[in-house]
Amino acid sequence: MVGSTIRVTFEEPSHLLDKTMAFKIFTNEDKFFAEIFGVDLSTSLSSTEKADLLEAAHENAVLLFRNQNLNEEQHLNMSRQFGGLETTIQRGRKRRVKPEFADISNLDWDGTMLESDSGRAIYSSANQLWHSDASFRANPPKFSFLYAEEVVESGGETEFCDERAAWDALDPDMKEKIDGLVAWHSLMESRRRTGFLEFTDGEREAFPSVLQPIVRTHPATGRKNLFLGAHASHIENLERADGARLLDDLVEFATQECFVRSHTWSVGDLIMWDNRCVLHRGRPFNATMERRVMRRTTISGDGPIVVNGRPINELVSHGALNELI
Repeated sequence: MVGSTIRVTFEEPSHLLDKTMAFKIFTNEDKFFAEIFGVDLSTSLSSTEKADLLEAAHENAVLLFRNQNLNEEQHLNMSRQFGGLETTIQRGRKRRVKPEFADISNLDWDGTMLESDSGRAIYSSANQLWHSDASFRANPPKFSFLYAEEVVESGGETEFCDERAAWDALDPDMKEKIDGLVAWHSLMESRRRTGFLEFTDGEREAFPSVLQPIVRTHPATGRKNLFLGAHASHIENLERADGARLLDDLVEFATQECFVRSHTWSVGDLIMWDNRCVLHRGRPFNATMERRVMRRTTISGDGPIVVNGRPINELVSHGALNELI
């Protein structure tokens, strides 16, 4: 990332949205990363609250809810109101949490802290690479909901990158060059970057490489954005080295300071983000001395976005009406 990261602040009431909603929302002028007030996620959302939250998420891409108190069942129930849940990518491994959760912690299955050289610690270190959750699935997901149970005193922030603004800022020649290209995404690719190679046979069979577009059109807004990240290795129909270099260049461009927001976690924070247009990464912390315990649910996507090697028209196939189910 170029330069220091912008910390998110919501100090000016002038950023309160004018539209009457079921809650208060403070956002930034660039409409990326908003804070929501007046919503208790431990209870069922009304149809109005859900519709308004989806509208806010579509406009701002990342939503912060502070002071939530969610046990695992409440977290799952809240998430299911937005669609079906993805289940763990892990096969044949003991886990600390239910299969509907991604375990974003430095704890082993038995609750003990991980050694820095353990396989799971190396595997989890890929979370510090810029990525879109599970873009290695043929049906890439929509929203993620990450909840903080225990936080560290220093470090461990999560950074978010606005791939919509990054697309807008590309020069016209680059836009023309990459629009319509597809890249290969794989779980093994992001873990290879950290040195983790110990996949079970079941994991290798369950998650073969898939093609995803480099540029997407958001089905609810019609706005174009980049679709990148550490799961992507190379580009179809380009020399492998050339395609990998182009992907790296695009990630470097997209993750400049002006497109990135950083969140310092407090216990009870929950962040919702749209994987279709947002990259994120965790930041380092003293993982052998401090516990950082978080859990994430992920909402399944509407369907594949590459068919027969070509990107589909998401605006037509997965339009806004599908969000309000």
